[in-house]
Amino acid sequence: MGIRTSSRFDAAVLAAVVLLTVGTILGETALFVAAAVPVVYLVADALARSPSPSALAVERAFDPEVPTPGETTTVTLTVRNESDRTHPDVRVVDRLPDHVPVVEGSPRGSLSLRPGESGRVSYEIVASQGDHEFDSPLVRLRSLPAAGSATGEPAVDGTSILRCRRGVSDVPQTNGSLRRVGTQPTDSGGSGLEFHSVREYRPGDDIGRIDWRGLAKTGELSTVNFRETRATKTVVVADGRVPTRQSRDHGHPTGAELSAYAADRAFGRLVAAGNHVGLTALGIDENDIEPTLPSDRSGRPWVPVGNDAATRTRVGAVLDAVVAAGQAERETTPAAADGGTREDALALRERLPGAADVVLTTPLLDDDPVGLATELVAAGHDVVVVSPDVTGGGTPGGRAASIERRLRIERLRESLATVVDWDTDRPLSAALEGST
Repeated sequence: MGIRTSSRFDAAVLAAVVLLTVGTILGETALFVAAAVPVVYLVADALARSPSPSALAVERAFDPEVPTPGETTTVTLTVRNESDRTHPDVRVVDRLPDHVPVVEGSPRGSLSLRPGESGRVSYEIVASQGDHEFDSPLVRLRSLPAAGSATGEPAVDGTSILRCRRGVSDVPQTNGSLRRVGTQPTDSGGSGLEFHSVREYRPGDDIGRIDWRGLAKTGELSTVNFRETRATKTVVVADGRVPTRQSRDHGHPTGAELSAYAADRAFGRLVAAGNHVGLTALGIDENDIEPTLPSDRSGRPWVPVGNDAATRTRVGAVLDAVVAAGQAERETTPAAADGGTREDALALRERLPGAADVVLTTPLLDDDPVGLATELVAAGHDVVVVSPDVTGGGTPGGRAASIERRLRIERLRESLATVVDWDTDRPLSAALEGST
């Protein structure tokens, strides 16, 4: 650890010498008395030992340790005085990456630490997907007379890299909007929740399906059938077009990044429930994906429906391309729409399996996703739109974009599409479960 020291001795010495010299020449007693002030200052500082940053131990912690894109993360620096003397003035500045914004608190702090005592500096950040490396914090100590200071960069215990990943949280439960896609009722009876019929008891029937009330009335055993549900095919559509590649504020995740995260979560939830799921991405060229994947007639990558390991690998590759595009062309002002709503719908419908459900993840920053969802609903597909909100930011343009987005949500709901309005200050799982 490099240590830099500074001192105010030179000014105090100069003041004492000048006052004594002038007082001697002029014979002024008051100047001799005034010279005592810097002399006392010098003596006090000489008696106080110079502080050293090496006497401090610093530890950094992240909560949560592996956040999802857009999730608020608390950074805590714990500074411990491991020396046998009190440090009355300890200044700490944590040095975080330039592209990671502080949303609450400050990475700067001022502490006073007794021997063995610890102090903390906490603040909150929002990170986009990827690894974000923090530098060692700067620490400056001053002695009690404040005549000198020492500045250093102490080594940090714990971790200095914040890894922001999508798909690391628990898969959301099936109470919310995603339950509306991925399963469909059948005309046959069996195990389930909705009553279907009653038939004669057969040896081996589940005891929980025996009609005990009928047995009490008639004395005959019978078995209750419920309406069965079966897994259906679902296609997740992630919106990575140019208009989505803007963020609420500097350093925040873009709409494209959050759309990729929402698509990943929807895919994981549906596959975990035993469904066959495919995926495509708007605004991404098939040539941007490694390995090479099938494409639709518009040249967009297409992952056929499935639930095996190969399908998961292909989905991950496509969503990585969406994130990369969103980070490379990060905007904070609205971008022009791509157009081609009708063509998007036709190309997607050509690839969709019959009666497949669709989950569209988009920040709804232009009208194209509304037109696409409306076309798919009109064609008989059940559509759920998961929309992360990246509007706002306190600017007139941000407020106007927020109003336009709300109007688009209303139009989608009028078209009978289900909309999950995701306030990114809340976990996505809470938005999925709370929507209707």
